[in-house]
Amino acid sequence: MGGRCRCQRGRPAVRIFHRAGQMTAALTPRFALVFLQAVAPLGLYGASWAQPALQAPAGTKAGSEVEVKLTGPAQPRDFLAIVAKGSREGFYDAYKHAGEGGSIRLTAPARAGAYEIRLMGARPPYPTLARASLQVEGAEASLEAPARVQAGKSLRVEWKGPGNARDFVTVVKAGSPQGRYGPFVYVKTGALELRAPDEQGDYEVRYLAGQSYATLASARLHVDPVDASLSAPAEVESGNPLQVQWQGPNNAGDYVTVVPKTAHEGASGNFAYTARGNPARLAAPLDAGDYELRYSTGQSHATLARAPLKVSPGRQPPGFLKVDAATLAADGAVEIILDASGSMLQRMGSKRRIDWARETLRKLTSTTLPRGIPFALRIYGRETDSCQTDLEMPLGPLDPAAVAAKMTALQVRNLARTPIGASLEKAADDLAAAKGPRLIVLLTDGEETCGGDAAAAIARLKKATPSTRVNIVGFAIDDRRLQATLRHWAQLADGSYHDAGDAAGLARAMEAAMRTGFEVTTPDGQRVGEGMTGGEALRLAPGDYQVRMQGRQEFRSVTVKAGQTTGVKL
Repeated sequence: MGGRCRCQRGRPAVRIFHRAGQMTAALTPRFALVFLQAVAPLGLYGASWAQPALQAPAGTKAGSEVEVKLTGPAQPRDFLAIVAKGSREGFYDAYKHAGEGGSIRLTAPARAGAYEIRLMGARPPYPTLARASLQVEGAEASLEAPARVQAGKSLRVEWKGPGNARDFVTVVKAGSPQGRYGPFVYVKTGALELRAPDEQGDYEVRYLAGQSYATLASARLHVDPVDASLSAPAEVESGNPLQVQWQGPNNAGDYVTVVPKTAHEGASGNFAYTARGNPARLAAPLDAGDYELRYSTGQSHATLARAPLKVSPGRQPPGFLKVDAATLAADGAVEIILDASGSMLQRMGSKRRIDWARETLRKLTSTTLPRGIPFALRIYGRETDSCQTDLEMPLGPLDPAAVAAKMTALQVRNLARTPIGASLEKAADDLAAAKGPRLIVLLTDGEETCGGDAAAAIARLKKATPSTRVNIVGFAIDDRRLQATLRHWAQLADGSYHDAGDAAGLARAMEAAMRTGFEVTTPDGQRVGEGMTGGEALRLAPGDYQVRMQGRQEFRSVTVKAGQTTGVKL
């Protein structure tokens, strides 16, 4: 402060104002602002000093976007939030950082009422630096949908409503609590299509506000059961071809599979999609025993029909097929999609899930992947209540140090959502400049929560670039149906699914996901097995086969002999 103030009696305000001006001139704009705000209630400085200010509409509809203009000094990490009028200082929920100022878009609350837009300081106790009043009016919506539909069938829904960002329509059990949602689709211009649940019963179609999950409209829906049946020989020799006649809804992704009789719901063994024709053509298991044929739905992997199957020992012992290849194609490209949503904050032993993921990716990119290979990194789930997905590292030569720095700086936000479908959609553009085969490795610990359609995204990826494959690593996922869904997505992308139950399993799974997968078929195209190059030998019945690397169209013909190991290099 530079010594004692010699203020004249009767003129203190003038002298203090003068000194305040000198001090603020010598300080950074940020500290000057904090100082002047501290003394502002004393009326000791003029009103001409630049302070942050907010300009915003006086009113808006619930859930709509509000454009806020920020002028005056502010730091990039200061943030804007909308809170109920009269909320205590420092309180906030959803927010956006001020950045460089200018125009910032916020989402209005879903409930009508009197609110306040606040610019808040970046550090506790988060002081209010500027404010503006906002009156929020209620939003209305309506739905038109069929009163009845068959299980698993498409459901056309007409809607009216605010159409705000992330508003969605979903199907839930009748009487479900407010905020509950099932499979959903974001609202868009015109009608939308949902898929009815696989289980019969009474349901509700609901229009939910994307911000608060408040129900704005609902319509009753009854789901009728569908019939399915299977017809096949009661007994088959191990490893032999098996034809299964089926009757069923043939909805997208439905399949016929053969599993041990005691296998859990959603389990999958050798299988064939019903869309590929009737009868379904499978290979019988190699091990003798009691099995079950199942007609399973592609949506929830529910079993609609069963038929017993006895597998008797084959006349010859099985042979083995060992497939080797380079870990990655020399001209290929790799993209890792990392789940950084709120669930990754859960503890697993001494660390959080995200910490184990960071550690695994550092090691993977420094020791497993070739230095300089074309590499991209996408991360989703880093903002509260957001479906944000970001290309963190654009396609370029792999730099392990840069990946390690990104992992160190990565922050995970609670209540962030999981946009798997959207991330896979964007991966096509991420890898557009790649010249060779593309490998996408998705690491996730949860299900899609942003209404994306991962299966459709994968279909578009494969159509645009057939050499693209997607391997999926499920981290700490104990939901067997979710595991089955992730496995199904990987198979659609000529990829493989790897389950990681703990930290050590995550390291092994990510290593395996970097290997190239292969598929084995009979000469007429019947799929009989799959594996990972460089992995364990695949057991097969003696005979002639074709081996195809995942993501490639060409194949290699091989003959497997009883009791012998046949090697092939792709």
